[in-house]
Amino acid sequence: EKIKLFLPSDCGTQSARIRACVGELPEVEAQLREAEALDALQGLRDGLRARTATSRFKAQNITGQVRNTRAGGVLRQIDIRIHTRKIRYRLARDALLRLRGHGDWEGKLRELKDADVRGLSEKVLSKEEAKERERLR
Repeated sequence: EKIKLFLPSDCGTQSARIRACVGELPEVEAQLREAEALDALQGLRDGLRARTATSRFKAQNITGQVRNTRAGGVLRQIDIRIHTRKIRYRLARDALLRLRGHGDWEGKLRELKDADVRGLSEKVLSKEEAKERERLR
């Protein structure tokens, strides 16, 4: 896992990719990257659902310092998995953009912003609310 693989998406330009890669290798990597991005999105959805369910369970059922600390640890682990999948999606999408360029596929795999990564029950803050929240910190 620590050996660097030089994949077609690592080549700087299209002409360098054509010279360096054999046959259909760029298209094979593009298919793999698309599947990787879709898998990361599914994992992201699963993580967000798990975070929502865990937060609800914690709010309804957990009392006491020890149990709250333990539940907070579980939520942190879920947040780490969510962050990892978010980064994995972005890397796969960036590689796909280098391989295929802009195109129709971007409708299915759009750019993922930090504000997009939230659970269904999490409120989208307006700009004023976000500024107020930052001011209070």
